[in-house]
Amino acid sequence: MPPAKKSRKLSRKDLNQLKEYGELDPFSNLGEENDLDDLISKAISRSGYGRLTGAPSLSKGKSKGHSHRGLAISKPLKASRPDAYSKLLNSLPAAPVTTAKRGVATSDDEAEESDNDARMDDEEEDTAAVSDVEAEYEVDEVEHGAEESESEGESEDETDVANSSAIKDYMEKHVADDDSSLMHRRLAAVAQKEYTQVAVDEPLLGQAVLYSVDGQGVRPPNPNTINPRLAKPLRKLNDGQDPSALQQRLLGWFDQYLDVVYADRSFDKEDDITTAYALHAMNHVLKSKDLERRNKAKLSKAHAEGTDAGELRDQGFTRPRVLIVLPFRNSAYKVVEKLYKLASGGQEMSAPRFVKEYGPAGYEESVISKRKPDDFRKTFAGNIDDGFRIGVQLYRKTARVYTELYHSDIIVASPLGLRMVTGSEGDERRDFDFLSSIEMVIVDQCDALLMQNWEHVSHVVSHLNLTPKKDHGCDFSRIRQWYLEGTAQHRRQTILISEYMTPEIQAVFNNNCRSIEGKVRIKPVYPGAVTDVVAQVSQVFKRLSVKRLQSAADDRFAHFTDTVFPELEKAAAGDKHTLVFVSSYFDFVRIRNYCRDKSCSFAAISEYSTMSEAMSARRSLYAGELGFILYSERAHFYHRYPIKGIHRLVFYSLPEHPLFYTELLNLMLTSNDETASPELLSCTALYTKYDQLKVERIVGSRLASQLLTGERSQFTFA
Repeated sequence: MPPAKKSRKLSRKDLNQLKEYGELDPFSNLGEENDLDDLISKAISRSGYGRLTGAPSLSKGKSKGHSHRGLAISKPLKASRPDAYSKLLNSLPAAPVTTAKRGVATSDDEAEESDNDARMDDEEEDTAAVSDVEAEYEVDEVEHGAEESESEGESEDETDVANSSAIKDYMEKHVADDDSSLMHRRLAAVAQKEYTQVAVDEPLLGQAVLYSVDGQGVRPPNPNTINPRLAKPLRKLNDGQDPSALQQRLLGWFDQYLDVVYADRSFDKEDDITTAYALHAMNHVLKSKDLERRNKAKLSKAHAEGTDAGELRDQGFTRPRVLIVLPFRNSAYKVVEKLYKLASGGQEMSAPRFVKEYGPAGYEESVISKRKPDDFRKTFAGNIDDGFRIGVQLYRKTARVYTELYHSDIIVASPLGLRMVTGSEGDERRDFDFLSSIEMVIVDQCDALLMQNWEHVSHVVSHLNLTPKKDHGCDFSRIRQWYLEGTAQHRRQTILISEYMTPEIQAVFNNNCRSIEGKVRIKPVYPGAVTDVVAQVSQVFKRLSVKRLQSAADDRFAHFTDTVFPELEKAAAGDKHTLVFVSSYFDFVRIRNYCRDKSCSFAAISEYSTMSEAMSARRSLYAGELGFILYSERAHFYHRYPIKGIHRLVFYSLPEHPLFYTELLNLMLTSNDETASPELLSCTALYTKYDQLKVERIVGSRLASQLLTGERSQFTFA
């Protein structure tokens, strides 16, 4: 008997299941704002958790003969790199992967028809899923996924997908409902931030520190790495080559469902990094959808035979499972294109609307001056709009873009684009229910997001996995228990990727990365940006004495007004070629207002300055008509002004990006007039003991501890 059409409303069969398992009335209080609270509380109290997972309930004591599907504590291993791809090529089936037969929605009309197409696709998927389940019970008679319209190779491919459930992998264990005492200990350890730190040898990635939960240590590679359907498109993404070493090692960490911070992103590694996390996201969604189809087919078969299939929980409150946060549309274009190729067997994407709104057309790289650094040209090549969001809906053989958020499997968006929907406290139309069932969030290019507005990122992360306000047509009999109990944040994997580590990223890592699998922080060993300085400039680093972190900003400002500013006024009487670099915009505004009150001869260049204002200030500095220029880090990030005539450089605070330090010092060599003698060139950098991450990137990992904790408070590099 074929299953009924998928509907957003609960069917009669669903109502019967709800009454059987929990005696719930899903239509009670539907008009109220928190209509799910009663339903969830009843589902938790009446569903019989021990019956759900096969594990005994803690309240009833331990019983014999139960097999736990939760994660077990592995024996501590010698710290080594987990290699998830060590046997990937040998383990993949030889059966060919079929190509897609349906393209993506390329216009508004096609997007409006997506609901009807989705219902038709659901019927096809359900029919195939029934065949899969019949094959599970009658392996000798019928092949898995055998459909009249499918070829023999497709049947073999579906057989491998269905049989993959018999192999335990970290994904299956990670999402499984588990009420064992081990799981309770791990949840308590994560809540109390009780981790065991293990240094892991990572010669390619750099310094890796594993925060192990409950003494797990480093685990062996995942025995079931990727869905076989992704093998062929992955090879196409790699231009016919095997996965690179970087892809293998990153996926080795991703595939353990650890929270990951990788702080060594670069444009040379961009393609490998985006391929690795796009593959991981697609793999997670495909495995989840395969499980849903198998369970739905089991329920249909049991209903047709008049038997009880038991509780099969495999869903969340809403459909979206993966959230990918990016700073610009040009980045989203590359990632969505890779997601589509992975979903469609490697086919090229043909979507005029998507290419027009996200692609490089009309934003050729040639419009950017060739005098700009390479990283600047690559960052701002293409469409750099930072307000966007786009849904990606996956099917068995293809994908569709521009789907409504609640109908999407993967959401690709910028922090600003999400904030326009999630709103603020008090907004009547704010909505963040679509974030309630996110199982994986990937935040790429955190360094660029820091130059936008990191508060938007923090806002989005804080609204993940909250209990939704409405039911959105969910089937409570299929919702996983840890969603009902409100512990979904401990099953969510958070991946943060950046060029460097910052306190803001570290704060998210400490407070919002709470996976029961643990977490890992990976950053390189820095040689130091001072080694790339070509100009013969005396570089003086002064460590300021601060009492505590909360007063560090005030102590720094006091030192500037009492010591540095009088020196600037004195130097302005003779040499007026001074640039004061400020990393934080709040400090920038504070100093600018102070200088205005003192009626100083200065100019301020920030990211909000117009081109004419910046040009006038640069011209006046070169001509010696200004005492100094106040220059913000964001202005340098967005414009990279080649400021000429700098004789004295003062870093009120060290830049976040170490490349900026090198660029500004080398400007003193390449852009000064010939009359400036080397003795006139100087650089002074102020820092505190709380600037550990910045100092390490500037002077190198080897010398950082000496500058931060040494007896002397002043160090000179020549």
